[in-house]
Amino acid sequence: MSRRIESVQDLAQLPPEELLPCLRALRGAIGEARRKRAEDWREGRIAADAPLSFPAFDWYPRGSRRVLLPARIDPSTPIDEIPIRSGARAALKSLGIFYLEDLSAITERELLVKESIGRHTAELLREVLLRVGLDFMPNRS
Repeated sequence: MSRRIESVQDLAQLPPEELLPCLRALRGAIGEARRKRAEDWREGRIAADAPLSFPAFDWYPRGSRRVLLPARIDPSTPIDEIPIRSGARAALKSLGIFYLEDLSAITERELLVKESIGRHTAELLREVLLRVGLDFMPNRS
């Protein structure tokens, strides 16, 4: 089932766990529309000052990932109870992260600097954080 995104209001209606994946997909679609517009301009199909046309976005959410979590999960849940690779768990501990709430004290960028933590692990950790009402700190510019 797709979700049609035509406005910020449509984004605001998404469940919290769907917002970030939707925004990532939207960013990719806008990038592709810009690439297509540049190609059309180079080929002479549109004028150089023609605006980018992007009236709506149809997003197809993937099925929710089945992350097997403990029956009771909250910010004080130990990181050892989250189903991630042992290397990623060791990297988290080297950052001083022992509980879920500790993850909300760092940025995703700080997390991804660690060699054992990739994009997939970061997304899984974000999903777990969202389930307990937390998120990573915003990236510092």
